[in-house]
Amino acid sequence: MSEPLLAPLSHVDTGDVVIRAELGLTAYLAEPDFWAREGAQRALDLMLDLPTADLLRYYTTSVMTEWDEVGPRMLKSLRDGLTSRALLMEKPRHLFFFRLADEPNCPSVGFSYTEIDPRRATRAAVLELTLPQGHTPEDLQSLAVALTELGPVYSLVGGYTARWNMLYPKPAFSEFYLWAQRYLGLDIQDAEEFAPFAPVGLPGSNWLTYLGEPLAKPLELDLAALKRTAWKPPVETLPVRSGLMLRAGARPTMGDLNRFAYPEAYAEVARALEPSFATELPEFWGPFTDEQRTGAWLRRLVGAKDWSA
Repeated sequence: MSEPLLAPLSHVDTGDVVIRAELGLTAYLAEPDFWAREGAQRALDLMLDLPTADLLRYYTTSVMTEWDEVGPRMLKSLRDGLTSRALLMEKPRHLFFFRLADEPNCPSVGFSYTEIDPRRATRAAVLELTLPQGHTPEDLQSLAVALTELGPVYSLVGGYTARWNMLYPKPAFSEFYLWAQRYLGLDIQDAEEFAPFAPVGLPGSNWLTYLGEPLAKPLELDLAALKRTAWKPPVETLPVRSGLMLRAGARPTMGDLNRFAYPEAYAEVARALEPSFATELPEFWGPFTDEQRTGAWLRRLVGAKDWSA
């Protein structure tokens, strides 16, 4: 049975969307040189192959001060400029970002990539893909599997996720704090803040959760043993070239407690992977900081004390 759509929150003064719930994935990328050279470009190709590509009307980069419209035939030139091979000196552009969206700052369809020069930082590069809340989740699963086969990834989480407007972080996370009491299956990522921790811990779990070899090694995880775990249906492992991809059910769920839809499959995955969750996290904005509740939210499905109001 399909779930009711969760409406976005708009700013009362500007009308800008502050936060919205969509289908999406966040991938924390290892070996940033590869992603700068070709991986990000190939990931963009995956996104542009979907029917939702026609909705991508705006773009911005770290060298622009505002969003601009994507004109006719511009996508090819934007794609061509995404590789570090386009530079005179072929190396990653530290903290360069490229964003493509249907709506600036808080997309329902979007591609967001942040590049890292590993000679200047040990944090992960970041890739976030967003599809509409009502879009077929099979496409999100296909994107997730394809990404992990493109190149090295520390971790990936995908499913229903909140996308928030970086211009309004406090009201966005204040609203999410309320959503999170009811929707236990709804994820949120503060990806740029988490990226320094990605090489040593998971950012949580979701409908799709991927652990890559670059993360398994420092954590001394036996991925083969995890694959052999007798997961309770409907949890299952998905075939990927390397690492471990878990899917908590045939379809994602927001885990709406008001509809008695406790996400038991999500909880099983979370309980199994919780020892690998990052232990030191920057607090989210708003009530999460005020109440020091980010860690409790991360472990909301593994017995975190007093998470739900």
